[in-house]
Amino acid sequence: MPESVEKPEMRMAELSRRSELSVPTIKYYLREGLLQPGRRTSVNQAVYDQTHLERLRLIRALTTVAGLRLAKVRAVVAAVDGQASEVEAMGVTQDVLVGEVDGDDADASAILDRAITARGWRCETKSPAYRAAVSAVAMLGTEGLTPILDRLDAYVEAAEDVGRTDLDAIADAGSLEDRIRGVVLGSVLRRPLLEALVLLAQQHFAQELTRTEEG
Repeated sequence: MPESVEKPEMRMAELSRRSELSVPTIKYYLREGLLQPGRRTSVNQAVYDQTHLERLRLIRALTTVAGLRLAKVRAVVAAVDGQASEVEAMGVTQDVLVGEVDGDDADASAILDRAITARGWRCETKSPAYRAAVSAVAMLGTEGLTPILDRLDAYVEAAEDVGRTDLDAIADAGSLEDRIRGVVLGSVLRRPLLEALVLLAQQHFAQELTRTEEG
């Protein structure tokens, strides 16, 4: 259901209700500098606006949904608040979501590079996402799953469609905070959905194969 018209300002209790975060948690984020102070109306009172709500929704996505520690949340917030471009802010978000990955296999890198170059992708080869892909390719090779590696181009093409769909889905978000939140939620919540859909597709084609063999 669409939200009602946004109120220009709100008190702490309403900010807590709409962000689905407790008042002590919000005050903690204020003390930590992750949330800008509200506009003071008296010594002990302040009011907050839509920007505070958007920031809290982003922090909640990073902590509650993605399960990130505060240091990583701070890195994303700093990118959003700083002079980073939108692409750079999304890159920082991707990096903290993936985490540190050991992906230094030269043979696996060469296999991956051939596939992504064929699609014309411009990728950060020092990013955790690239290293994670290299690590996955290396593990497939170690386990002798060459039939999958032989079809790597098809997997890259499928990933391209998903990546484009992800960014199309957040393109109309009103603020950088909302778009970064969309990246976080899309990455974390889309993953189990996509994995389940792939399993369902496997069921479908396995049955198709069985019927063909029996026929």
